Amino acid sequence: MPALFFEMIYLLADTSNQNVYLTLDEARQYYTTAFTHYLFILTRKENATDGLDLAQVPVIVEDNQRYTQLTVTTATLLSTGEYVYRVYGQNSSSNLNPDDASVVGILEFGTATIKDNTPTFVSVTQNIIDDYRAGQES
Repeated sequence: MPALFFEMIYLLADTSNQNVYLTLDEARQYYTTAFTHYLFILTRKENATDGLDLAQVPVIVEDNQRYTQLTVTTATLLSTGEYVYRVYGQNSSSNLNPDDASVVGILEFGTATIKDNTPTFVSVTQNIIDDYRAGQES
């Protein structure tokens, strides 16, 4: 059984071509079968309803011993919130089923926070009056 690596990633809802940086190469040592592609699946955690899973074969931008950079999409995910992501190694450029024979095994899983473009904080400008000398008489 491979040691699974747990990470957290942040993505924007309904957005294509987002880069994700993961450490997928570390799990290769646990599999004797080599693989050429990845299967990336997002599953909604909170108030899960049918149809909130997104499976895709991501574009591999960089894949080395230190990190793997993948380009993923959330173009069909309109619901923000907490998701679980799972990444599998596979030998198919089109398979979206983790139970398919082309899947070698799971490499990493973790939490993905899907947000929209709404700011999470607002910058407040605060004017502080310098009244230190106001109370002193000359």
